[in-house]
Amino acid sequence: MAKARGYPDQRGMGAQSDFISETFVSGDPFRKDRVLRTKVLIASGMPPEETATMLSMPLDQLMREISD
Repeated sequence: MAKARGYPDQRGMGAQSDFISETFVSGDPFRKDRVLRTKVLIASGMPPEETATMLSMPLDQLMREISD
């Protein structure tokens, strides 16, 4: 019988994907791309606060990365 919709994942806490996501550290190419996207969004008129929310990062960190 098929699993009911919305039924919780049987792996539970401690699944391998949990450990991978905890140890992920973004590399330089990813950071440079994020800064470029941020600058384009802000230059096109999007408020920095909305941009930070969309990129899931704190506003102060976003502003630091743009100024570097």
